[in-house]
Amino acid sequence: MSLIVAKIAITPALMWAVSTASRRWGSLIGGLLSGLPLTSAPISIYLAVEQGEGFAADAAIGSVEGLGAVTLCYCAYALCAPRMGPAPALCAALSAFVLGGTLLHGLIRPGLWLATAIDVPAMALVVALCPRTTEPEAPVPRPRPPRWDMPARLAAATALVLLVSTLAPYLGAGLSGLLAPIPIISWPLIAFARFQDGVRASLDVVRGSAQGAFGVLAFYVCIHLLLGRTDMIIAYAVSIALSGACVLPWLFVGRRIRAG
Repeated sequence: MSLIVAKIAITPALMWAVSTASRRWGSLIGGLLSGLPLTSAPISIYLAVEQGEGFAADAAIGSVEGLGAVTLCYCAYALCAPRMGPAPALCAALSAFVLGGTLLHGLIRPGLWLATAIDVPAMALVVALCPRTTEPEAPVPRPRPPRWDMPARLAAATALVLLVSTLAPYLGAGLSGLLAPIPIISWPLIAFARFQDGVRASLDVVRGSAQGAFGVLAFYVCIHLLLGRTDMIIAYAVSIALSGACVLPWLFVGRRIRAG
């Protein structure tokens, strides 16, 4: 019961924090923060506590493979968003995720290191596809978000976390790991940014999320190598610290860009 309470409490709190940061500092910073393992780490911890450390360590391999599917999703959106309306672009991105997950986990099964070798250039490609904003945006009057905006974001993120962690015993370590890196916070941010602020803002979120994915990748590789070989608290502390170290340089660059 305590884990269920934690899932319901932690996820919306993280979503609220990232959404607030996005509104204050811009979509690029929001996307970068959402790319951190803010939900990946809790899901992995839930799996380790509920299913065992070996289960979570094996799931990390599926998560690295799943991160490739997530990156393919971002790539598809970056290519489609300037050419399509919001709904078709988002559907194309989700279809790319399903296709990527089927190929990487269902057919190819590259394993940890080959999947890492696939993920890194793919994430770099997404960053390249999303043009960096080098000039501050002209001030544009923005309507106040509707009252349902923040509750909808919180509900979407929480529902995805509950779904992944609840299905884990039935899916096994591989599929649970594949679902763990689903961008629970990024996807709602991308969708809301597109509908409310346009293509440019949504691509900023995608760019930031792809940059943050380098940290997520470092987290999962570290978890697979450490979990079961050292104390669980130490394993997660080191993995989260390494993830943050991979993302901090992007964060400073993003803030300088927003400052003009």
